[in-house]
Amino acid sequence: MKTFSRVASIFLILMITACSRSEDPERPETPEDVDIRPDVVFTRADDSPLHIYVESQGIVEPIRDVTIRPRISGFITEAVLEEGSRVNQGDLLISFDQQEWEYELNQAENDYQTALSEFTIEKQQREASGRGSDDNDRMLKISTGLAEAELAVERAELNLSYTTIFAPFSGELIVPERLSVGAYIPSGTELGRLLDDSTVLIRFDVLESEINRLKEGMQVDLRTPSGVIKTGRIRALSPVIDSESKTGQVITEVENRDRALRPGMTVEGRIRVETYEGKARVPRSAILERDGGRTLLFKLNGETVEWVYVEPEFATSDWAIINHEEITPGDTIAIDRHFALSHLQQVRARMAGQIILEESVEEAEE
Repeated sequence: MKTFSRVASIFLILMITACSRSEDPERPETPEDVDIRPDVVFTRADDSPLHIYVESQGIVEPIRDVTIRPRISGFITEAVLEEGSRVNQGDLLISFDQQEWEYELNQAENDYQTALSEFTIEKQQREASGRGSDDNDRMLKISTGLAEAELAVERAELNLSYTTIFAPFSGELIVPERLSVGAYIPSGTELGRLLDDSTVLIRFDVLESEINRLKEGMQVDLRTPSGVIKTGRIRALSPVIDSESKTGQVITEVENRDRALRPGMTVEGRIRVETYEGKARVPRSAILERDGGRTLLFKLNGETVEWVYVEPEFATSDWAIINHEEITPGDTIAIDRHFALSHLQQVRARMAGQIILEESVEEAEE
């Protein structure tokens, strides 16, 4: 009986082992002749110059900006203040009821005539007695009230002129609230603003270490948030440096008749201060540093990369100028996925942008 149990157990173990082996999937072996090459991104060297720029951001300001405030109080009889309206120099913006101010002028003129009569009589009497002179005339005007009456007439005429407000220059109106005919407006009330943005100013903050590289008249390249490109000129440089921010202001003047630059808009600006030229220009990302501080780049030769030790003549965060006999414009230079490459290694070359395109296609297919 025991022998039978042992035989049954052994048979059961063999059956389980056979089943587990039959259920295992086949494991393909990796062929020894598979050629695994890394994908490396390349671009071509060129012979363009390397420009150095001072860059900053600034806020657009109109060349002229006035606040519309009446200098008298009164009731509105006509108003042409509309938000966003374009007006020409000399156009009427607002007018007030003139009746009160005409009455004031008439009263001042009557007072003037009364004072003038008193002055004339007194002067004639003094001249008859031999006391007439220019100095006495001035004192006589004061004593008879003529001097004060003259000032009152001038003030009344001035107040009457304030009953109409005309545009001092051509521009665009900014009006926070619509004004209605018949409304009473106290003197000094801010009714809106008139902007002349046919030319604009942009103030850029520049580091104290860079401002001395700039001069009046230098060209400034501008870019708006929407991508519009414009060109301006340095109008003035701040004579002082902010002690906290350690920056100075650069004021740029820009022609803006198309109104692409709107007051209050933030724009990017850059000013070319230096230019470097050399045999070849390559992206800064192509330059790698090895042990010992030596720098090199990888140049594609067929399907193989070879390293070339180079010392850039000048470099920025984006570009480097190379003067080396083995690097010429048109050479294919590695710029990405090249950090672990070795000399004379075979690679799968992809030009800049190609891999991104392929990855986008694969994502779309998924």
